[in-house]
Amino acid sequence: MATSNLNFRLATVDDAVPLEKLINAAFRNDDTTQVYLSADHESIDVVSVDSLAAKINQPDCAVLAVTDPTTGSIVAHGSVRKLDDSRAWFAVLAVDVGCQKQGIGGRVLAWAEQYARRQWGSTRLEFDAVNTRAELIAWYKSKGYTPTGETSPFPYEYHGNWQGVLRDDLCFINLGKEIGETPAVTTGTE
Repeated sequence: MATSNLNFRLATVDDAVPLEKLINAAFRNDDTTQVYLSADHESIDVVSVDSLAAKINQPDCAVLAVTDPTTGSIVAHGSVRKLDDSRAWFAVLAVDVGCQKQGIGGRVLAWAEQYARRQWGSTRLEFDAVNTRAELIAWYKSKGYTPTGETSPFPYEYHGNWQGVLRDDLCFINLGKEIGETPAVTTGTE
């Protein structure tokens, strides 16, 4: 697949099923012990079709579907939502397992930054990452994001019978980055 020709578009409710499959497969692909205790974690879902459909319909939220123009299949996802007049929140970066390590994740993150600036005038983008995901946190740091010092509890209750599957020392750390001022809109009469 040529990653330079990807289509970036807002997701529709019709995308909820393929997005659910893509996101859960991407998150289950983690074969480290940074989040899971073993390679046997097929029962853990990160998202559901219903939660994705709700997010797609949520005001002040943009759910991205990145598609391969040759197949039409969705190969990446990310979402961004407005927090307040200056901040936006990025969530659930996921890239198809067969397309990872090709720069797509960085392009999704850049899209989210641009969308938040352009649509809402956001000057800061924030998100959280699981505290034990050292490589992922290092990747975000390489993109200019820094920990804010804030943490939040990991939602074990969402994951049903997680004992023996997920580590019991997980939490989220908040990261953020100033994404710049929104460019002035010109009318062409200046």
